[in-house]
Amino acid sequence: MKINKLILLGCFITFLCIQQSQAQFLKKLAEKVEKTVEETVIRKIDEKAARKTEQTMDTLLNTKSKSKAKKRKKGNKKEEPSITVSEKHSGHQPSAPPPKEKMFKAYSKFDFIPGEEIIAFEDFSQDEVGDLPAQWNSTNSVEVVTLEGIDGKWAKLVEGNGAFVPDFITEFPDNFTFEYDLIYDFDVSDYTFRRDLNIIFSDIENPSYDLNNDFPGNNGFIFTISGGISYGGILKYQKYTGDRMLNTKAEKENELLKKNNLGRGEVIHIAIWRQKQRMRVYFNEEKVFDIPRAFEKGVQINSARFLSKITEPNTYYFINNVRYAVGKPDVRSKLITEGRLVTYGITFNVNSAEIKAASYGTLKNIANILKQHPDVKVTIVGHTDADGSEESNLSLSQRRAESVKNALVDEFSVNAQQLTTQGKGESELIDLGSSPESKAKNRRVEFIKQ
Repeated sequence: MKINKLILLGCFITFLCIQQSQAQFLKKLAEKVEKTVEETVIRKIDEKAARKTEQTMDTLLNTKSKSKAKKRKKGNKKEEPSITVSEKHSGHQPSAPPPKEKMFKAYSKFDFIPGEEIIAFEDFSQDEVGDLPAQWNSTNSVEVVTLEGIDGKWAKLVEGNGAFVPDFITEFPDNFTFEYDLIYDFDVSDYTFRRDLNIIFSDIENPSYDLNNDFPGNNGFIFTISGGISYGGILKYQKYTGDRMLNTKAEKENELLKKNNLGRGEVIHIAIWRQKQRMRVYFNEEKVFDIPRAFEKGVQINSARFLSKITEPNTYYFINNVRYAVGKPDVRSKLITEGRLVTYGITFNVNSAEIKAASYGTLKNIANILKQHPDVKVTIVGHTDADGSEESNLSLSQRRAESVKNALVDEFSVNAQQLTTQGKGESELIDLGSSPESKAKNRRVEFIKQ
């Protein structure tokens, strides 16, 4: 009996020890959880404070940068007011150009060839900074500006819904090309309801009415650059007809419009090519859309207009170098049969002999013809407009002709023995006017069969 009592006493003591150990364990566990929660809260607060500090520093730095820019402009009254496109984009560096030896090799699908005859060209060179472009109609605030570090004058499109219409383009045949340079200045990763820039071709009965309506009439085609709704930007097209069953649309992402802002502050070239029912759209040197039935048979386009839809302030699109040309170039006939080809499809950077990548389609077409006719020899002749001195223009035209020859030989494997070069500068102007269109017509490259 005594032994049993001892056993019971031992069990009771053991039970108390276990209970005490569990209580201590639970207490330690609770303390650890409490400490973890406390550390997490403190970390979150620190992170939030750090982000707030970083934003404040960015704002201070940007304000300081803008203040310095204003002081520089004040000190030099001769300078035109300019806008720093990317000063709000901290850390962005312009993308490096591809190595020259690979300049055209990445553009195998770029088959764009501009129309044979330039009808209109707009670079806003004749407009005063701060004014609405003289040859355009607009339903929103649009002004001519200069951009720091970027050549030329630009039309600045701002917050709001507004049409921007080239009054100087009045005819739209079955074959035409429409090109323009574009810059955007906003953070693609910032949320917004809308920051779209459309170019609309349509058969709207009276192009002067309903300019802010994105509906293109009974038949039309819309190409849209969408600056993103938090997730990044896209490109899209829409085809409209009188029969809804025939309407189509599509969209795709583009690297230059993603959250990393790779394209912010960069000059982007847009080219649109209509051939009867077919419509092709190029974004830089990428063919983004190729729609065989973008228009139904017999559709007569009678208007073109930009339409911007921007809901946030400090969000801008800039447009320049609008070039409209008509006609289907018959390169083979002109070069081989007639013996003289005048092309506007080979373009250069300003005051430079560096060929723009958008020239790929024209160069490739000419190269294929020359390789198919190895006995044909041609002289490549460079021409400039009359801006600048005769000596500098003569030198520039010669260097440009040499660049074309080098591209045909090095990039497209044309036999160098087929090619000679000559620069004519401004000595053979084909249009004596001083308008942007006249100057654009004089800037050309000719191929003359020997």
